[in-house]
Amino acid sequence: MHVRAMTPADAAIVARLATQLGYPATPADIARRLAALLGSGDHGLFVAEDAGGAVAGWVHIHGRRLLEAEPFAEIGGLVVDEACRGQGAGRALMAEAERWAAEHGYAEVCVRSNVIRHEAHRFYQRLGYRPVKAQHIFRKPV
Repeated sequence: MHVRAMTPADAAIVARLATQLGYPATPADIARRLAALLGSGDHGLFVAEDAGGAVAGWVHIHGRRLLEAEPFAEIGGLVVDEACRGQGAGRALMAEAERWAAEHGYAEVCVRSNVIRHEAHRFYQRLGYRPVKAQHIFRKPV
């Protein structure tokens, strides 16, 4: 797998993969969000391509700065096409995300994963990640 920076031309495949994982998005949605993120120096957006140049997955990593904790990098999203899982795309994307974090001065990478995604949990643990807490997420429109 070859990993490269995500570009606006990737919006359609990124949207398809996000939808595949359960986060429905249109190419226009992704293009708009991507334009805002690419303008920030604290977001890394990468895609993995197979030998034929087809996008097999993507990762978004970003810096987090909180009053109560030292700065860290967090995986905002990682998606590998269902048809490409087990072929190294996820591992390559996470390696690139970790490289980005270190390059940007972060000593730790955090990833959140839905409690029902047991395969994802095993994947992250194989990469050396360890669970540190369980939590509920609350939302309210404003």
